[in-house]
Amino acid sequence: MRSARITFSAFYIALLLLFASCSTTRLDISKKESKISSLKFLSEYILPLNQKFENTVVGGLSGIDYDVKNDQYYLISDDPSQVSPARIYTARIEINRGKIDTVQITGLIPILQANGKEYPKLGTDKTVKPDGESVRYNPLTKQLLWSSEGERLFKNGDTTLVQPALTLISEKGAYLDTIPLPAAFHFTRQEKGVRKNAFFEGLTYADDYKTLYASLEEPLYEDGKQAAFGYDKALTRILQFDVKTKKNTAQYAYNLGELPVQPTVDMDWNVNGISEILAINKHTLLIMERAWAKGHDDHTFVKLYLVNLNGAENVINNPSFVQNPPKPLSKKLLFDFDTLNRHIDNFEGVTFGPKLPNGNQSLIFCVDNNFGKTQVQQFFLFEVVTEQVSSAKN
Repeated sequence: MRSARITFSAFYIALLLLFASCSTTRLDISKKESKISSLKFLSEYILPLNQKFENTVVGGLSGIDYDVKNDQYYLISDDPSQVSPARIYTARIEINRGKIDTVQITGLIPILQANGKEYPKLGTDKTVKPDGESVRYNPLTKQLLWSSEGERLFKNGDTTLVQPALTLISEKGAYLDTIPLPAAFHFTRQEKGVRKNAFFEGLTYADDYKTLYASLEEPLYEDGKQAAFGYDKALTRILQFDVKTKKNTAQYAYNLGELPVQPTVDMDWNVNGISEILAINKHTLLIMERAWAKGHDDHTFVKLYLVNLNGAENVINNPSFVQNPPKPLSKKLLFDFDTLNRHIDNFEGVTFGPKLPNGNQSLIFCVDNNFGKTQVQQFFLFEVVTEQVSSAKN
């Protein structure tokens, strides 16, 4: 094992740390500029397996967001109302001396349907299926936004189509509204549109909550093949929405890396895709790529990239990357979790947390343990080290 404080290679971008007391923590650009000089791994915390809270099982944590004003985290479970009803948890994460002391679940928010009822137990109603993958809190509207992957299933001649969705709910879980999706992002009976289990795994607000970005985990059928071992040309999409009008205003092509290892069996779960995104500022996104391959079940491959949307090609009117190859976003590797030399599980959530005692920003990741006995519900804490530079040098 290496030391618990690992410094990654320097990566420079123009940034300033701004934190409004009424908003979730984020990095942003202002009158001054800074560069990220390094990231330091601080600690790991493991939540007990299948911990109980208010008659629910805590697990499958697929998204995390932080409300700095109330020092509160939101954690969404991807449980499709199979183990317990669809839900979001509130939590406190105590950080002392550069380590996570505790992760305490403090509240339960039931995710309710438009009819005001909880989602039914999985399998009892084929017309609905919650599958929460990401959650973001908007302190200006005091609303939560969550993404659901829905269902596309063909089994024994029977077809189940439950459309994926971006849904706004209240702080208590009541349904408020949905964000309309372009037709190409609907499930169909044909191999068109969104692939099964490949919807918006990533969500992030930007530009003082005026803009929302949502990332597809994998390519649309029309956009070509999925990432594979030896194939690094897969293109997925990142969508930009106007928060006020709820309209999709732009789309960008993102080039996924290849599957890093050869699977032992060809199956649907061999994947490399975007598992979460986080806005650094108005035009820079942190992208988390997560890969898994059969035969390497005890290890998940996670890499973080930074992309700049300034000057990027808007592909909103491009219906097929196969027929009309786009110019994908330029990306730069920030770090590879394999450099930690420790167990890396199914990382799916990331958020900026509170400032650390030295004034630097914290970054917190959470893991989806799939309620599995062989997986662990990890939380990782990092420190973002920045250095101010003059704008004349940039």
